[in-house]
Amino acid sequence: MAAAHDKTHMDYAYELDIAVKPDARTPIFNKEYGSFSGAGVPLFSLGGGPLRYALYEVLVKFHARRGYYVVETPIIASTELFRISGHLEFYRENMYIFNIEDHEFAVKPMNCPYHILLFMNQVAKYRSKTPLPFKVFEIGRVHRYEPSGSVYGLLRVRGFTQDDAHIITPGEKAVETVYRVFEEMKLVLEKIFKIKVGPETFRVRLSMADRSKIGEEYMGTLQEWVGAESALEEAAKIIRESHGIEIVKLEGEAAFYGPKLDFIMVVEEAGVRKEWQMGTIQFDFNLPRRFKLYQLTRESHGIEDVYIIHRALLGSIERFLGAYLEHRKGRLPFVLAPLQFAVVKVLTGDESIDKEIESVAESLKGKLLERGFRVAVMDSSKTGLSGDVKRMESTVKPYIAVFVGAREVSEGKLDVRPFNLEAMKRDRVVIEYMSVEEAASMLEKLAAELEKPVAELAGQAPRIPGDYTHMV
Repeated sequence: MAAAHDKTHMDYAYELDIAVKPDARTPIFNKEYGSFSGAGVPLFSLGGGPLRYALYEVLVKFHARRGYYVVETPIIASTELFRISGHLEFYRENMYIFNIEDHEFAVKPMNCPYHILLFMNQVAKYRSKTPLPFKVFEIGRVHRYEPSGSVYGLLRVRGFTQDDAHIITPGEKAVETVYRVFEEMKLVLEKIFKIKVGPETFRVRLSMADRSKIGEEYMGTLQEWVGAESALEEAAKIIRESHGIEIVKLEGEAAFYGPKLDFIMVVEEAGVRKEWQMGTIQFDFNLPRRFKLYQLTRESHGIEDVYIIHRALLGSIERFLGAYLEHRKGRLPFVLAPLQFAVVKVLTGDESIDKEIESVAESLKGKLLERGFRVAVMDSSKTGLSGDVKRMESTVKPYIAVFVGAREVSEGKLDVRPFNLEAMKRDRVVIEYMSVEEAASMLEKLAAELEKPVAELAGQAPRIPGDYTHMV
């Protein structure tokens, strides 16, 4: 295992049991896991499952409360869909394409063509009653070809998940819509992940087309690009003026279908400046034309000046998690932490006293599981406690550690150490209790305070219980 300061995001993911290292050996077969799952296709484990499902639940409820329609679309589609969208022409080398019964299919590299079909279906059924802007959200799984040499951990993969949304908006509401997406990104990063979005930590990259290559490397006309870039530049200006965030304009870095805003987190660690790309907002005037949305909305709503905005607040969830694990040295927010509570038994060697300690610890684990938390019970002793704590902190990293020893049992107190994610250290809380039920209720109140920012976003914080005692 690498030294603590040399750990990569995959070291942290492996220790927390979030993901399986592709180069780890499978028992009996004596082959690397990557030889079974395939290069660039991450295999998430017992800690990764609750993390991802909890995050999905928060994101789904947050978007639903913000007026997005939540959908799910298939992994594969006829290549006819991607021929219409233009992906087959401009993106084919990055797609997985295969034949079934002499018909060509593709594993979807993007969710957007499906989302447009859903919009078209709504307009066909409900005409002008279909609201504009029309907002569709999906936790969307996509696959894109990456050369094996560029695949790396969770940061560069072939199969990944997007917190993906598409907004079909009239041109007159485009700037306002982009700014609202920025506000949503800020809420998610600050309330779920405790990442401050401001001039010290973020910059925005405004990617424009190389106008000499419009019609070759970029779809559309010069007039369309000028209009889209002007709108996006206006939205970027509002972000800069309202939040003081630097805007960096780059020519020739746009997507083939439109200009985009990328949000870059800037951190300095041990004197080294690092940049992590977070979410993205991309303008698209090509897909409305290719799917004939201009004609459709003219007939249904009396307007044809519409854009499609592609946006992801986290981007690739796998890449985001990888960057976050490195940035926070494996520490995750309480709601997402694979192990939320570790109940540490500080055994004495006295059989009668230890029996009481065992009883309190096991009862406490049961009560916390009933309340929906992920819990483990860990054995230790007075002489071995320091080393056991160091091992716990360097591996499973429980968000809240609860110590139960002879004094705690006799005095009816619990020594509780919640992790402070912003200060990157453990705080200390002493809980006095009359019964294990009361102790569990008090720990739940402590947890509810940690869940509060997430509950504000999603209506309630997700709880996915699990007994992870074998991990400690």
